[in-house]
Amino acid sequence: MTWTIHIANASGRLDGLVSAIRSAIARAQTQAEAVTEPVDIDLVVQAWPGRVIEHLGHAGYAPTDDMIQLTLDPTNANCAENLGEPLERTIVHELHHVLRWRGPGYGRTLGEALVTEGLAGHFAQQLYGGPPEKWESSLDAEGLAEAARDAEAAWDDDAYDHAAWFFGNDPAWRGYALGYALVGRFLLSHPKETPATLIHAEAARFRDDCDMAFG
Repeated sequence: MTWTIHIANASGRLDGLVSAIRSAIARAQTQAEAVTEPVDIDLVVQAWPGRVIEHLGHAGYAPTDDMIQLTLDPTNANCAENLGEPLERTIVHELHHVLRWRGPGYGRTLGEALVTEGLAGHFAQQLYGGPPEKWESSLDAEGLAEAARDAEAAWDDDAYDHAAWFFGNDPAWRGYALGYALVGRFLLSHPKETPATLIHAEAARFRDDCDMAFG
């Protein structure tokens, strides 16, 4: 199967980075296809200063079941040094979303979004190991407990504020951290499962099987 790479570089901002980006994509594909079925996808790479995760210098997005968008900010001091494994981890995180779009989808409710993001985070962990990302470990025990109480009450809410849960500052990244913790607890109690085997798992499995009372 083919990952078709589209480098959007009319501005020339990505000059000097393209080779490293292509290498990271190739390594991520090899890692992912060791545990998932190969798929055909488009991978769009663009430069967009200021529209990235600051400490990485890049960001990813998977809007559909056949596309990953990678955004890089060459003016960010952290961009060049994160074109290796950090970029690969971003790519496989987004690939998990692509594959999940082919099953239950990203999700419309808060609970579904928590599970989708938690699974993608643990998929990168499955392939690369290492510590969680900053957004996956942004809450302490008290913060997780509070987020879990709020999420339990709003689990089926399809009008939840996604930006506030996942990108807000009160506290930052609480949706990512709770989703990662929730899926982590599920994996501990189901040692034969992996994020790769759970790509199409319904979110209800995680709610039913996990005690939401963290902390």
